[in-house]
Amino acid sequence: MLGLFACGDEATIISVAPEVPAAGDEPDGADEPVYAFQTVVFGPDDSTSSYVALTHSNDISGVTLEGAREFPGYAFITVVDGKLLVSSGEEPIVTSYDITPELGWSEVSRMGFDSYGITGGGAGFERHWFLNQTTAYVTLDVTKRVIWNPTTMTIEGVAEDSALELTREGLVLDASFNRQPRILGGPILKPFYYRDDQWYRFGPTTPIAVYDPDTHREQAIIDVPCPALEVQSRDEAGYTYFSPWSYGPESGLFGEGPEVCIRRISPDNTLDESWGSELTTWTGGRPVMVFRYMGGGKAIGTVLHTDEADVDYSAGYTDEAALELAGKYRLWLFDLENQSAQQVTGVDRIDSGFFWGIIDGRTFVFAPYEDWSRSKVYELFPDASVSEVLDTAGYAYELLRVR
Repeated sequence: MLGLFACGDEATIISVAPEVPAAGDEPDGADEPVYAFQTVVFGPDDSTSSYVALTHSNDISGVTLEGAREFPGYAFITVVDGKLLVSSGEEPIVTSYDITPELGWSEVSRMGFDSYGITGGGAGFERHWFLNQTTAYVTLDVTKRVIWNPTTMTIEGVAEDSALELTREGLVLDASFNRQPRILGGPILKPFYYRDDQWYRFGPTTPIAVYDPDTHREQAIIDVPCPALEVQSRDEAGYTYFSPWSYGPESGLFGEGPEVCIRRISPDNTLDESWGSELTTWTGGRPVMVFRYMGGGKAIGTVLHTDEADVDYSAGYTDEAALELAGKYRLWLFDLENQSAQQVTGVDRIDSGFFWGIIDGRTFVFAPYEDWSRSKVYELFPDASVSEVLDTAGYAYELLRVR
């Protein structure tokens, strides 16, 4: 049963009026574009800080963390209506900023989700799904969702209805994370998965909830025959692609779980039964892990080169096997129109899960060092080559155009 109620008065909302230049006194740089680059830095004392650097240029080779704004914990960013939004890594708070022409930060408003029982960093943007500029959901108690307006920074209510079972075959239901870049545009398709306590064993299917854009009710559940899907991207025709992240991707190779796979949902919110199984034929039989649609019929993804690993797949999954396989992921470029794929040349290493950004038609891929102390940022070209443009401290996470 749907439990949707208006309760904006309960939200922690603080409005701050930004300084507005006087008429005829528009500062230099007011018409320049603004870009935001985010990286997460892990300190020697187990501390975590997020840094957001701003620039006017899409030539990010000059980006530096000197002068970047620091936020504690895993603080994530997104852009809505020309404003830069930051989700706190330590409190369930989202803050909206105007970026001044001089690349200064002017706080507009701040909104908290604590009155709904969300604690710590549980309101980070990896727990949000965006229908449009004025409607978004944040996960509450697995199947519930707080509905809020990211433009006005107000909370509209809570939807509680769901037909999802909380347990299945000894596994518990969990809401997936919304890995970047987050789709800003409906319909909202939210994946869930069934997992064990160790995040090792997953159910063979991924239930994907479809929400009505007007009532926010759970309209349908699509049970997709692939485990642990959560990374999503959407093409120009409205097809939404789903792939796993990095939870237990290799277990299926050892016969200890379902094999990883990629699927897509049609614009009519049904499973496209005819698509996905052919991907491994394009990669020489190698499994595809994280798959992200780029545009123009192209996609990028990580491919596990099982043929390069010194592993006995009949001996069972071990820590040694996991370590060996972790270094055998490669970045590939997919051509969906020509039904082909090729390995990207020039990337030193890549994790099974990876982050990226597209700004002004240019595609950038972030590849952390093995210890995540630093990251390399590459620009990817149509011929599957790359150019290294930045070597930065931390785990590079986001690159966005603010305006």
